Parts: sequence; structure tokens; C-alpha cells
Amino acid sequence: MRVQPFRAVSPAAVSCSVPALLLDGQRTGPDERPVDWTYISDFAITGQMSIDAARVAAESGLSADDGMTRLLAVLRVDCPSTGRRFLWAAPIGPDHPAAEITVKVPGGTAAQDLEVRYELVLDGPDGIAPDNRAAYLKGSRLFTGEEPFRFTLEGDDAVFPVEAVRFRGGEFPRDAAWLVKFSADDLNAPFLGSVRLFVNKDHPAAEALLGADNSIAQPIIIRDILTQMLVSVALTAGDEALDEFDEGSTGACLEELCASYLDTTLRGAVDVLTRDPGRLLALLQAGTGFLKELK
Repeated sequence: MRVQPFRAVSPAAVSCSVPALLLDGQRTGPDERPVDWTYISDFAITGQMSIDAARVAAESGLSADDGMTRLLAVLRVDCPSTGRRFLWAAPIGPDHPAAEITVKVPGGTAAQDLEVRYELVLDGPDGIAPDNRAAYLKGSRLFTGEEPFRFTLEGDDAVFPVEAVRFRGGEFPRDAAWLVKFSADDLNAPFLGSVRLFVNKDHPAAEALLGADNSIAQPIIIRDILTQMLVSVALTAGDEALDEFDEGSTGACLEELCASYLDTTLRGAVDVLTRDPGRLLALLQAGTGFLKELK
């Protein structure tokens, strides 16, 4: 059990509603999957907190004319897959013991699932340390929900996160079949936050490309994605960043992909790419079964 340097409040002093996910006017609870969610969807998480002001004051030691007027109800949304955090706060206190909070989550920043928690936090400015161990520093958390509410956004059975969208020009060239977005800046960052495959819904081959059982299209896409990712790593990542990776990270997933399709490590693949790029591309053809089904 972690001991706080200041007095906190018990769960009995705070009441929190079950949060909901808002997407296109539809509300989805933690036990449901939002039907229309896509990786590029803008959505929000909303919830309500109420406090027993007298109990919060007694348990926290906050004064009525200072600390109790600086309380904030906070809703925190974490996406473990992308490593992103979103939060918003609303004032709460003796004069307004209930607050509704809505956290906006921009498209392209969340994937797979979310963890949502409530917090009761002291706002600024910093005060002087009191004798009764009451919180006095901005950001002091007086209450944190013990168990997060979990929202599942998508399944986890795809090798690469895929979205079907209409390409309208700009960064999405109209006649392109697909576009891969990948960042090699931090190979220990979560994989689902570093790579995304967008398929052009208006392309004549879209249906074939999105078909899970298409034996011709899938090797072509996998080869293209791996080529782009390995080139990005070779151009961006330092030599010392190619060996040890956290579980579930971009580097760890690339290690598995290189082992599966090239029978080598990520470092080995990057070494071949920098010395003999033509050989690596040929190895990728062989490893992915490129055009093997074309007759």
C-alpha cells in the first residue's frame, strides 16, 4: 500500500458514474464495442462525479475558504496500445458538488482499447505546507478510482491495424491503392501507435485488398509494409536502438516480423538493407510468397 505525503479521501466520499463513449450521437458503455468506430474517428468519453463535500473536507483537512474551492473532478483516458493519454477537468466543491466531464479523443490517436479512470485533484496555485498534512500543491491527487473502466475499440486478430477510407488527395493520393503511416522515432513505443495501413475504398482493388483470404493481395501488402518500415528504421533509428525492446513495442513486433518473413533479426535485416538493398527486397519476395499464387 502506497502512503501519500498528504491526506487523501476515501471512496465513500466520491461517487462516479459508469462512463460512456460518444460517437456520432451514439452512447456505448464499457461492455459494448462501438459499431461505427474506425481509427480515424473523433470521439469522446463522458462521465459524472459527485462528492460528499463535508466528508471530503473532514478526510482531506482542506480549508473551506481555500482548498475546498480549488478541487477539480478529472476524467483520465489512457490508450495502452498507442501510449497516448487524454484528460479533462471540471470544478467541483461545496457550492457545486457534482460535475460532468467530457474528454475528446482525436482520430488517429487511439486503438484497440481504452482505460478510463476518475480522479479528484487539487488545482493551483501552490500554497504553504499546513500542519495537518492537507494537500497544498497543485496536481495533488486526493482520490483515484481503483479499477479502470475498459472500452474495447477493435479486435486484435490483424497483423497490421487496417482502415478502409476514401482517398481525397493531399497525403492520401486519389489513385493510390493503400498508404502506410509508420514512425520509427521510438522503437520502444507501442506498435499500434506507430503503424497504420489505410486502404483506398474507391480503388478498384479495394475489395480484394481487404479480403482476409486473398492469397495474392496479402503478400503484396505485407511486402510493401515491411519494406517501408525497414527503410524508415534504417534512416531514423540509431545503431544502438536495434537490439533490445519492450514487450509489445514497435521494435519487438518488427523482430517477430523479420523472424517470420526473413528468418533474421531486425538488426540483420537493416544490415542487409544498407549493404545490398536489392537482396533484401528479393528476400522479402521469397519470404512473403510474393506473386506465388499468380498464374
